[in-house]
Amino acid sequence: MPRQVSSLHHETPTTAEPNMDSLIVANIRQRPLRTAISIIGVALGVILVVLFVGLARGMMRDSTDRQANVDAEVRFFPGGELSFSANPLRLSARYADAIMKGVQPTAEDPDVKPKPPVAGVAVATPVGEWIQSGVGAIGFELVDGIDYSSFIEATQLHIVEGRGLDDGRSDRDNEAIVDGYYAEHNTGDDGQPVKVGSRIKALGHEFTVVGIYAPSLLARIKIPLYTMQQLFGGAENCSFLMIKCDRPELAEQVKATIQQYYPGNHVLLTSEIPSLYGQSFRAVDIFLDVVIGLALVISTLVILLGMYTTIIERTREIGILKSLGASKSFIVMAIEKEAALISALGIGFGFLVAIAGKFLIEHNTRLKIDLQPRWLLIAALIGFLGGVIGALYPAMRAANLDPVEAISYE
Repeated sequence: MPRQVSSLHHETPTTAEPNMDSLIVANIRQRPLRTAISIIGVALGVILVVLFVGLARGMMRDSTDRQANVDAEVRFFPGGELSFSANPLRLSARYADAIMKGVQPTAEDPDVKPKPPVAGVAVATPVGEWIQSGVGAIGFELVDGIDYSSFIEATQLHIVEGRGLDDGRSDRDNEAIVDGYYAEHNTGDDGQPVKVGSRIKALGHEFTVVGIYAPSLLARIKIPLYTMQQLFGGAENCSFLMIKCDRPELAEQVKATIQQYYPGNHVLLTSEIPSLYGQSFRAVDIFLDVVIGLALVISTLVILLGMYTTIIERTREIGILKSLGASKSFIVMAIEKEAALISALGIGFGFLVAIAGKFLIEHNTRLKIDLQPRWLLIAALIGFLGGVIGALYPAMRAANLDPVEAISYE
């Protein structure tokens, strides 16, 4: 007789275990609303990570790519706090002439210390940069004010359709040129895709698009520097100078000479700017860490609450399973597998929503979202771990239920 009991004891779990998968699917089907809420909770965490990280990385990569298309090897910024977002017009544009032609005393300023031209400089062009809200007040975008004739000598910019800018001093309407990406993803005041002749709004004013340029560099919208100066007070100022050297290998020498002649300002090599952009995004990295932590907490709590409610609802069922010989590990694995399945569905749903959100945002704004495989994997791990961890306590509680009390539970 004892041998028969022992045999029965070993056979019961093997009889129950093959039915675990069907039991999990049946439990999910019986409670579709709770399952749907749990899936959405996991998906929300995935969406937070994918879109926020993708937006931050996309903006940084886009800015870096557009900086790389500038041939000028040196940047000259005003003194004080150095910012790469959008500087006010607080640097005198006359520094460009001073660097190219030198400085001599004049009748208006007889005490100025003479300075020779900076050796090795081919062209110095002043650039104004201003920030404005994006389409529908979503995000932001920059607008450049440029001296067109010197700007094209310092960069790779060329007109692919229409013409370039004038100096802004004529009686014509306000003029602008835009890059190909802007033209493809935006509409003019008439609701039609942007093309040469379209009217667009920038800095609170209307501009006529006179040309489309390539490649994308700095801001996507460019207007004459003189026009920008008139819109913001009339001072002959800019945000920074771009300086192109006679030969790239002279960049260090030119930088040192400018620092010597004009101390108190910031002089940087263009090659240094991408790394400085990365440093300016440190606050964004902290924010992303908070988002990742929040996503993990959301996924964990949603699964924990959902599975805990499930355990209460299934108390009698769990008692029956245990009375039939189901082991604690069987109960725990059944609940954890159900949580893993819900997490997987939530991850898949989250990816679909995130991808749809990416195309929707990029179509309706000028923002770019970079969905890197590494971060998709991290988002999936966060959703999965949140589900498994969240189900652990309810699973252990269910495994420790007393079979007699569970069966009599009402």
